[in-house]
Amino acid sequence: MPETNAFRISYDGSALVTHEMDVKELAPALLAIGELFEEANRILNGENVKIAVNMKAVEAGSIVVGLSVAQTLQSHAINLFSGSTTTAIVNGYNLMQILGIVGTTGGGLIGLIKWLKNRPIKNITKLDTGEAEIEVEDGEIRIATMKEIKLFGILNIRKSVEAFVKPLERAGVDKMSFVDDGSHQVITKEEVPYFKAPIIDEELMGETISEKSLQIISPTFQEGGKWKFSDGTASFFADILDYEFIEKVQKNEIAFAKDDLLTVQLKTKQSLANGQIKADHSIIKILKHRSAAVQIKLPFSDSENGF
Repeated sequence: MPETNAFRISYDGSALVTHEMDVKELAPALLAIGELFEEANRILNGENVKIAVNMKAVEAGSIVVGLSVAQTLQSHAINLFSGSTTTAIVNGYNLMQILGIVGTTGGGLIGLIKWLKNRPIKNITKLDTGEAEIEVEDGEIRIATMKEIKLFGILNIRKSVEAFVKPLERAGVDKMSFVDDGSHQVITKEEVPYFKAPIIDEELMGETISEKSLQIISPTFQEGGKWKFSDGTASFFADILDYEFIEKVQKNEIAFAKDDLLTVQLKTKQSLANGQIKADHSIIKILKHRSAAVQIKLPFSDSENGF
């Protein structure tokens, strides 16, 4: 049987006096909480433990949603650890404490984010206790667990936290709370900026130049605009850096239409930004232009096409 721990999440404010909230605001926040638990569980427990966040009905309130966290130890992990998993596995309630959803007010990941207030971290020093001392630029110091620090440094975790705080950006929604039988954790509207996930500088993953046949989906005649192409499997936008070709297009020396084919030298640059791979395409040289008009071969008696 899975271990189950329960808590409640509520949003409060003058805009919620009818106990109603737009599902387009609430649903992404609840999904983000589920993703937060799944990612934190994966990081701290690996694939040995599965976790699920389930919704439960609760009494009327502002906007109050009951959630339960069900954690199941995989059978192959039980065999692997021969019953000694209790010292190795972060259980559901401890995970809630590490995240700062339950436990001491101002503790856990949420407490750490609120304490930092977007101040740059100057130094992190590991202690003999297994914890770490965090020092910010103004000299203030806080002791945190290594698990809290580890989760703080994972971009997907920070994005999930940002997402469940986002409803507080709406006018009339002033605070959100996590409540269980023994604790009450609050995030206020004024604290929302502290929970913005950091923007990570792009990291170049690689760059290739290849000869490709592309079909024009939509050209653009605005200076600096990107053309849209298809390579037969996917569509994408690309800059055209062949200025001789662009000049001929602008002078109407080249006539083309949608679906025309171009054989090109295509440069593709892949980079990693905010945890996502993205690709930028540039056409260095137009090698060949072929009309999309399909000409049927007719049996003329001479070697010419007849036109």
